[in-house]
Amino acid sequence: MQQQMIALQRENKLMKEHLQDAVMLAGKYKNNMGVIDQEELARLDAKANGKVFNVRDFDMADRNGEQ
Repeated sequence: MQQQMIALQRENKLMKEHLQDAVMLAGKYKNNMGVIDQEELARLDAKANGKVFNVRDFDMADRNGEQ
């Protein structure tokens, strides 16, 4: 049981490293993405790197006739 737990922890760490690499690579093409894709990238970046994802950064609500 202990060996299985250690193997799962290693796999979890490896998967997190792969997610961080994928987010970094996708971030290089952020300028070519639409707003929805940028929001998804920010969400994944927050999850991969322990940052806080603020959904208000992508709020496109019309306020006072401005956008």
